[in-house]
Amino acid sequence: MPHPAAEVVDVVVVGSGPVGSTFARIIGDARPGCRILVVDVGPRVPGVPGLHTQTMSPEERARARLLTQGAQSGVDQSEVRDPGEAAALDPVLDHDRLVRPGLFLLGEGAKVEGEFGLAAASMSSGIGGMGIHWSGSCPRPNGTERIPFIPAEEMDQAYDVADRLLSVDHDPAPGDDLLQRMRAALAAEFDADAPDASPVTMTPLAVVVDGNGPQVSGPSVILGDLAERVPGFALRPRTLARRVLIEDGAVHGVELECRDTGATYEVRCRHVVVAADALRTPQLLFASGVRPRTLGRYLNDHLKMTGTTTLSRAYTSDDRGRTPGRPIGVVLIPFSSRVREIQGQVHPAARSIWFSGADFAGLAFYGAKDLQFSDRVAFSGSRRDSFGMPAMTVRYTLTDRDRATIELLESTARRAAEALGGSSEDLTFAPGGSSLHYQGSTRMGATDDGESVCDSYGRVWGVDGLTVGGNNVIPTATAANPTITSVALAVRAATTIAGRLE
Repeated sequence: MPHPAAEVVDVVVVGSGPVGSTFARIIGDARPGCRILVVDVGPRVPGVPGLHTQTMSPEERARARLLTQGAQSGVDQSEVRDPGEAAALDPVLDHDRLVRPGLFLLGEGAKVEGEFGLAAASMSSGIGGMGIHWSGSCPRPNGTERIPFIPAEEMDQAYDVADRLLSVDHDPAPGDDLLQRMRAALAAEFDADAPDASPVTMTPLAVVVDGNGPQVSGPSVILGDLAERVPGFALRPRTLARRVLIEDGAVHGVELECRDTGATYEVRCRHVVVAADALRTPQLLFASGVRPRTLGRYLNDHLKMTGTTTLSRAYTSDDRGRTPGRPIGVVLIPFSSRVREIQGQVHPAARSIWFSGADFAGLAFYGAKDLQFSDRVAFSGSRRDSFGMPAMTVRYTLTDRDRATIELLESTARRAAEALGGSSEDLTFAPGGSSLHYQGSTRMGATDDGESVCDSYGRVWGVDGLTVGGNNVIPTATAANPTITSVALAVRAATTIAGRLE
């Protein structure tokens, strides 16, 4: 059914993942009478909008994955995984394969010959975005990972709201003997590294518990009953945002394309939020003629080392079933400034949502990338991608500091394995893009000094009414999983937009 050419709303949100859903939820809660249109280039998937695939039946999960693979829609990738996740989930999987079910590779342009590149850079296109496939890990950043020009107390308040939106549990298995013994062993190994080292703890997880046990949270939990409470809220799938319409330095709408018919049309609005991921958000700004000096620059992805370790009998469990209420948990070795600019997560198989077992644990260690202006995603003025948008080329290299971080990742992972009575001979340094934590491509800054794309509320410099959100706005070098930070920043930004809708 064609949409009216003169459609008018208050806010258009491009992207329906955790960040786009947060913008809609915060604005809708504050202004229930406003009109909010959320568009996504991908289709609906089974269940309520934004439902995590882990919550679905096996048949629904398989169908959802096939739907969200963009140009690879319909291709069975059930045995194709990112090499890092392969090691953590199943040590016998083929580590040479790069893409996981439900995702699709950036492909051509992801790596320039002679550079490290982001060969494993992947995206997802469907209602809920990457938020229907993610792991749910929500550690808060530490030390130099924090954004220095946002007051700490203000940011902590935003994190608290983000925790509530995503149903984050900071100790998902209190009193669980197995997890506590593993945490204690790793704390004994790492907490003495330096007096100011952040202590080993449990990874906060975005989970909800129902009759089927713990389930990963996501956009469906963030949105909640928003559609029932806000009559002007609409979620429109298979809709490509081609460009943001700007006149005299201010937003006045968006040009959209119906993916089913190919028809284009305009929607008029006062505010546009682009939260389409760290590759497609700067792509849309470029297509819209918004091209500040740092657009696409300072692109970074966590350096990633993964593997498995056998566990001594002191850290194994006979609880192999997936019974409702079974304890879950991941031990976190946090980033600590000047001590270890890396983060480690140890996933005991006996306490995992994702896999079962008793005698091994997955190791996932992330390192903070040395930020460089030269690391970027560039966009073509003539070539087009499979969606008809400006084609991307990634220019991405490692520095001497990065190589030192990689060595630290390996040695720290081995220390963790040995502390648990095992060894890790299968450690794999994953190809660029494997962490799926791309950041920085529309970075925020304290001032419009040519080193950032937006301010601390995601407001693009020089364009009134245009806001960006997502991992792409994070300006610091981090090792922590970025989703909770991106959601917290979206809380701040969305609150500001709501204030302008009075």
